[in-house]
Amino acid sequence: MQRRTFLAGAAAAGLTVKSSAASAAPTGPAPALPDPAAYTTTTARLRSRYWIEEPGRLLPVVAEHARNGARLLAEGPEGAHYSAIAETALLASRIAFFDLSLRGPHVRRWQDLALDAADRARDGSLAAAVLGHMAFAPAWSGRGTEARDTLAAARERTTSGDAGPTLRAWLDAIAAEAEVRLGTPEAAFPLLDRAADTYAPPERPGSWTADGPPAWLDWFSAARLEGFRGAAEVAAGRSDEARATLERTLAGLPADSHKQRAMTLAELAATAVGAREPQDACRLLEEALDLVGVQGYATAVDRVRTVRASLAPWAREPFLRDVDDRLRGAVAP
Repeated sequence: MQRRTFLAGAAAAGLTVKSSAASAAPTGPAPALPDPAAYTTTTARLRSRYWIEEPGRLLPVVAEHARNGARLLAEGPEGAHYSAIAETALLASRIAFFDLSLRGPHVRRWQDLALDAADRARDGSLAAAVLGHMAFAPAWSGRGTEARDTLAAARERTTSGDAGPTLRAWLDAIAAEAEVRLGTPEAAFPLLDRAADTYAPPERPGSWTADGPPAWLDWFSAARLEGFRGAAEVAAGRSDEARATLERTLAGLPADSHKQRAMTLAELAATAVGAREPQDACRLLEEALDLVGVQGYATAVDRVRTVRASLAPWAREPFLRDVDDRLRGAVAP
């Protein structure tokens, strides 16, 4: 996705967010509330679209659905659709934060709506997932106490619900990522070890207690857990271990898992830099950007830029030009 597409998507997202307050003002007959069952069905469709559509096009659709969910939560009947409202608001925040690198109060407003709806649904697992996502922003901006406290609150929610091993393992994995982001990568490995001990791949999606995690928890797997470990090994300077771990990650990810494969390729490029193999690093970065071109993912572009900066000792080499040219046309915050 080219930069102009990203900017158009970000602008559309911004207009969608800004229009929420205006749409609440009485300007005529209020639109009918969504049907709860139809709302839940639409949420499931949007969940699957996340993995195949450009985020700049999808976010306005999800944000509109979240706004309808907020109205349904405030004015409609109680029911199981509260969990669908929480999932929709969480999805909006995920697209904005990870896919488009949008920062600002609207991301937190979507998360607050998600947490409120999950709590009203008495869905401790979904509430824990929302709190886990709330920990990313402080972890990525160096606010360690806030990040760790938020993750502790997420774990607390799992004690009052039916959280299974997949969610518990994911919470430990993102706690490990937080330590990496906060500059303490060695603290990540006990958390990753515990996550590996906890995680049990489900046979199939469905019932939380019988067949694995709920359908909304579709962003974590055994291969993704390996990816968290590989990134921690890169940050800790364990380049040889990281390369082996990340190659296992890449082998375990589905071919159409464009976002995570792009992240993994960028981390593999970092191991090549550590091994003083700059041409191999550039090849891997270009492969990552190929995947970003299929489906924009700004978090991966950020990582590519960071690894490219580490190639400064080879700045005069011609093989860097292609990467730089590609980066100039890539999605960027």
